[in-house]
Amino acid sequence: MMKNNKPTVTLIGSVAGRGGLETVVTHVLTSPIINENLNLSFFIFRKVKFNDFFAKLKHVKIDKTKHTNNLICLARLVAFLITFQGEALVIMTPNIIPIANLIKRVFFKRYRIISWMHNSNQDQALDYSKLNQAEDHLAISNEIKQEIMKQGVPASQIQVIYNPIQPEQKTILPLKDNCRFIYVGRLLLDGQKSLRGLLNCLSKLSGNWTFEIYGKGPDFAEAQQLVAKNPNLKDKVIFKGWVINPFSQIKNANALLLNSNYEGFGMVLAEAMSYGIPCISSDCVAGPSDIIKPGVNGFLYPVNDEEALHVYLQKFVSHQVNFDSQTVKSSIDFLYENQYDERFVKVIEDFLK
Repeated sequence: MMKNNKPTVTLIGSVAGRGGLETVVTHVLTSPIINENLNLSFFIFRKVKFNDFFAKLKHVKIDKTKHTNNLICLARLVAFLITFQGEALVIMTPNIIPIANLIKRVFFKRYRIISWMHNSNQDQALDYSKLNQAEDHLAISNEIKQEIMKQGVPASQIQVIYNPIQPEQKTILPLKDNCRFIYVGRLLLDGQKSLRGLLNCLSKLSGNWTFEIYGKGPDFAEAQQLVAKNPNLKDKVIFKGWVINPFSQIKNANALLLNSNYEGFGMVLAEAMSYGIPCISSDCVAGPSDIIKPGVNGFLYPVNDEEALHVYLQKFVSHQVNFDSQTVKSSIDFLYENQYDERFVKVIEDFLK
């Protein structure tokens, strides 16, 4: 039953419009369980690049803008904070936290400031040093909790809530006579996603395998050229481009691959597992070690350790490993939506006590 006098909570941050962050924010804003307990809205700091983000948010209170100029966006934010009468701000951009803190002190506001970081401190766009000006913190992985604690924040002020995953009825089974690897995400040959290293490792495999890449990014054309020039890759790597729901198009897959140098959570790992697909991932900060249980739903290897990655890839190609799809699905029960939604509400309510 819907509560009376629900706490008013506004999310504040910037989104591009596509990606894991957008998936999580959309779920939180539209979850029946969360909305029965919290009066939610979203203040978007600057213009959203991809407007398809708003398709599922037609009934959500959103304060959006067409501006990208920082000064205009800042003035708009300050005006919002001065007039805000709710109980809590959940802020996803570190630079906004000191501003919210200043307005709170100057104008004697009663809102509680809660941080909610969606990427590791290794992301140079995030300044974790500003997090200690928030009163409470949502962490999407245990490793991000540790990074927040390094800023002098007591563990008691940080709650790990992970990210939500929708349970799927569909099961994507492995190929028996071949091996199909998949990648879902932005195409970055270097930096965060380190796709170049993954392709290099795949080029050394023996046996029957293919690699399907779902996604686009700044290195899309260069990645295609790299593959075309490599005789061990050109007939095995298939670029699918950006697809709204890639898993709906995937009929069979033996494993999803992630070779990142850092992540916020690694949503794509959990998404793949919800379909029964095991994963091979670098043990990067942050998220994969919370999701992958080695030997149960996939494998972890040290960041940049291409030898270890090659061993796991070859085991799949040679069919030396066998993962049960239903076991893979159930291994992430704690991430499925109902458990996540109840956890989110409880943590926010505890922060507001």
